[in-house]
Amino acid sequence: MPAHGHAPNEADALFEQIFLTTEGRADPYPLYDRLRQIRPVHRAKLGVWALTRYDDCWAAMRDPRFGKDYAQQIEQRFGPEWRRHPSLTAGEHSMLNTSGPEHMRLRKLVVKAFTPRTIENLKPVIARVVNQLLDPVAEAGGGNVLEAVGFPLPVTIIGEMLGVPEADRAQFRVLVRDLVAIFEMQPTAAQMASADAGQLAIRAYFLALIAEKRQAPGDDLLSRLALVDVDGDRLTDDELVTLASLLFAAGFETTTNLFGNGLLALLRHPQQMAALRGDPSLFANLPDELLRYDGSVQLVNRLTEASVDVGGVTIPAGEQVFALLGAGNRDPARYPQPDRLDVTRTDVQPLTFGGGVHFCLGAALARAEIEITFRTLLARFDEIGLDGDQPTFQDRLALRGLTGLDVVCRPSSHRGAGATAAPATAVARSSVAAAPAERGLRPRAGDTDADLRWRAALRRRIETEPAHQESVPVRTGDRLAATVALLLTNTLFERCTRDELEQLAATAYPMTFEPGDLLCAEGAASPECYIVQEGQAVVTIGRKGAGTIHEHDVVGERGVLLDTVRSATVTAVTHMITYAISRERLRAVVDGNAAARDSMLAEMRRRYDSANAPR
Repeated sequence: MPAHGHAPNEADALFEQIFLTTEGRADPYPLYDRLRQIRPVHRAKLGVWALTRYDDCWAAMRDPRFGKDYAQQIEQRFGPEWRRHPSLTAGEHSMLNTSGPEHMRLRKLVVKAFTPRTIENLKPVIARVVNQLLDPVAEAGGGNVLEAVGFPLPVTIIGEMLGVPEADRAQFRVLVRDLVAIFEMQPTAAQMASADAGQLAIRAYFLALIAEKRQAPGDDLLSRLALVDVDGDRLTDDELVTLASLLFAAGFETTTNLFGNGLLALLRHPQQMAALRGDPSLFANLPDELLRYDGSVQLVNRLTEASVDVGGVTIPAGEQVFALLGAGNRDPARYPQPDRLDVTRTDVQPLTFGGGVHFCLGAALARAEIEITFRTLLARFDEIGLDGDQPTFQDRLALRGLTGLDVVCRPSSHRGAGATAAPATAVARSSVAAAPAERGLRPRAGDTDADLRWRAALRRRIETEPAHQESVPVRTGDRLAATVALLLTNTLFERCTRDELEQLAATAYPMTFEPGDLLCAEGAASPECYIVQEGQAVVTIGRKGAGTIHEHDVVGERGVLLDTVRSATVTAVTHMITYAISRERLRAVVDGNAAARDSMLAEMRRRYDSANAPR
């Protein structure tokens, strides 16, 4: 590829300007663009790879060969004595930084708090809180709306969900802002000291609150987590503190920043604000366009567990990879005129919420908060403008946000229906898939045929060439034991021996799907089946609906157990996390263990009868 022929010196200079200079962090987008042009897959002198194309970033978050190894990643950036910093050690077992069964164990505890029904029920609450927060802004004719609305709205919602008392919430604005400095490439000694102090204060607070919840539980998520059993074990205080800290901080920090970044973008593009006023249906797509245009999360960090070919460039196993989401969101190969804010843009799939097994749990909540806030803001104020000096961004890259946003505004002469939540409208997915066919990475979501071929090839590689440098690693040790424990939670495998479970677990790996993706296609081969850990799918046979797939169901096992082609098409309707199980290994179990075979066939018939029973 010609772009790769450019001397790496310019690319290194761009990388360092983006990460290590105040000017680059303040406005990284032109630098992203130039880096994408000359070296879209670049290994920086600082020892990390940078991906800047949309498709590469998207695939890296969904491809099971890109994983997490927090200790190795942190040691590379902070040195061998990184454990001296409580701000760094606190993240080692965080849901954000783990993978495999350990990650799913924690994620499954909280995912039900963010279901579509829960978010739908929260929308009137969000609208009421937004209006209450805007009342003093209207009386004053403006103010710093980042502090008046952008922070208190999401912290109120997530605080109520978790059970953090209202009087305690404000302190976290500074504590979390100090703590997130650890996400930067080279935080200063002073920033690390503040981050450590922030972490210690947050830990002390949640330890005390958890003790209260254990003694006098309430109707909130933290109380439920404090009392829940996980496979017979209760969460430890350390696990609870880590989980509560992540949910609370992530629940407001990114949304606060998105509100500020988004409102500033609209104020700088008044024609787009006018378009929203003229066509309120555009509010449904607004959150995704704001996330794409100037999202609050600019990058995610992964570690290659195998050698991966990315656009003709081989990234070896064991390498740290930064997927620069802010760069991918402005990739002209994915979005026409990407540097232009366009609220009429359709088929917007921002990278900002991450992807794969680490897709943001609170994505639907954040979208609802942003849509309702902007809908209400524009309904209540006929004019909104910047007040005083131009706003400035905090001096950081990973979590991009303003220091403040002062506005003047003139209230509307009427309060119309725009002040309440409107039903979301579906947006058709573009037919332009165009994921490069032979790049080694998983194809873009929506490219069904290419994805089916890619998954089959990945399965063949681990089963026939497990030592191949591009194969998903065979699981051993603790990872094997954790995957066996995951299989044991599913009744399909209850009659398997320990050795058989280890054989199945050794080549099992996570596989995620987006709405519209096909897990299985009727009449196709059956190289693997999928254990659903999160999400929903619909089953169709001969184009007729035949049922719905949920958590703990197994998809595609019928073709494997009966040694035939797929009998149905299974299509994801939500973000899904599954574990892929080898056809050949499951067939070996069935052929060698009659008790397991009969149990699996009985379980399969039970599930199919249940799915087809009158409702």
